[in-house]
Amino acid sequence: MRSLKDALPGTLRGLGIARRTREAQALLLWAEVVGEPLASETEALQLRGSTLWVRTSSAPLAHQLHIEKPRLLQLLNDRIGATAVRDIRFRQGMPGR
Repeated sequence: MRSLKDALPGTLRGLGIARRTREAQALLLWAEVVGEPLASETEALQLRGSTLWVRTSSAPLAHQLHIEKPRLLQLLNDRIGATAVRDIRFRQGMPGR
């Protein structure tokens, strides 16, 4: 008997919703990956293709996150359980909360 953890990915692919699930995971996990202080200054907007678009409160913060992009990609994909996010793009603008 397969565990739910093993059966779920195949079932989601079969239903055609695996991509939407990965997108939702990327958006929800963003705050966890960057931590509470940065989560309040950023907002994951959408996963378009394999690029995650994130709004930041300032240009210096966008630059800092750009420098940390390899680590952020690794953390996101590890938590998602697949290489769903291959790039992160940052836009300056006040996150809508």
